[in-house]
Amino acid sequence: MQACSKLPLLLVLLAAALLCSNVADAAENKRVLALIGTSSIKDSHSQFFSSLKEAGFSVDIKSAKDKDLKLKDFDTFLYDSLIIFAPKAAKFGGDISSAAILDFVDSGKNLLLAASSDASDAVRSLALECGVELDDKATTVYDHFSHQAAGGAADPTLIATAALVDSKAIFGSSPPKAPILFKGVAATVPSSAELVTVALSGEASSYSHDPKKAMPEPPSLPVGGTAALVSLVQARNNARVMVAGSLDMFSNELFDASVKVAASGAKFAKSGNKDFATAVALWTLGDRGVLKVGALSHHLVSDPAVEPSLYRVNDEVEVALDVHLVEGGKVTPYQADDLQVSFVMLDPYVRQPMTNDGAGRFSLRFTVPDVYGVFKYVIDYKHAGYSYINLQRVVPVRPFKHDEYERFLAAAWPYYASVASTMAAFFMLGWVYLYSK
Repeated sequence: MQACSKLPLLLVLLAAALLCSNVADAAENKRVLALIGTSSIKDSHSQFFSSLKEAGFSVDIKSAKDKDLKLKDFDTFLYDSLIIFAPKAAKFGGDISSAAILDFVDSGKNLLLAASSDASDAVRSLALECGVELDDKATTVYDHFSHQAAGGAADPTLIATAALVDSKAIFGSSPPKAPILFKGVAATVPSSAELVTVALSGEASSYSHDPKKAMPEPPSLPVGGTAALVSLVQARNNARVMVAGSLDMFSNELFDASVKVAASGAKFAKSGNKDFATAVALWTLGDRGVLKVGALSHHLVSDPAVEPSLYRVNDEVEVALDVHLVEGGKVTPYQADDLQVSFVMLDPYVRQPMTNDGAGRFSLRFTVPDVYGVFKYVIDYKHAGYSYINLQRVVPVRPFKHDEYERFLAAAWPYYASVASTMAAFFMLGWVYLYSK
């Protein structure tokens, strides 16, 4: 009786332990190290850091020259994301180097990198390793039509752009409505770069140029939409990187600045910098567009309780997968109609979209091809802005056994008739031969 009375208490303690474990895991996934070039950045960019803390991130702000800097201790990473607000840093303090930062990203961690017109070679090299090539040193983005009238005076280097990527995964249902103010360097992203998304580009009248140099003939510089101002990278291991060509766009000054576009005269009470910077930062740090995937399951339609080790040709089977979207710590069913599964043996014999039940469960029923061998389920899902899904399950397919074929086949009735007619003719011929005179 005493053991029975203690059982509810043990269940409560177990549930509490599981809850604490989940909370601890969530907290561990939000550890951020921010490296700043000067101590004033902590105050001049305080609103940006505050927005991250309001989203539940633990931000550790340190100088980029700190001698005690380190990203991991005994092969265990101390942070989940790294922010570098030190565009002029030629090298970093402590154990942090360009190789260490790339190893950090290769391990699945996130990186937010802010550059400027006078960015150092180390910062430019980091951006290039991530697939984003910053324009030459001393170059700045100009726009003589769509720029901010700063203090009543025209400043063509403080451009106002609304050329945002159309992505619900990054901005949700309410993208920034006011133009974003940008002052910095542009970048170029090759059209073949499948992993890079240009989140913010220049308007059609913008271009990148070094005012101390003559304009090349013909012009070979980033212009218009090819001038990538903010680029987002999602690596194949789902690590995320943001390369912004401006450190100033994250500052309190541009967060609170009113916007008056010099050429058109359009006015906005507040720039869209805060909404934009917060959205792309939360995406980069893994707080938006993250897909959590359950185990891939498959079974015969006739026996859904058992997952077979192999199939027989022409079996009716069903494959299913649970996919949920995690944003801001909230888990909701993922809604999509472009998730497909392939049944592959060298080449795909079946490739069809999966049906969504609205609760995050995707499934597909199909008939196993009339080909035996070693097949595998393959789900390779890449939707811009969302985590990649890459799953594979091997399933052998066997032919019919000798006693599993149908005894009589409808298609073979002509052959049965020919055998019967041959036998009848043989007996008739024998009877005529033996008994006729």
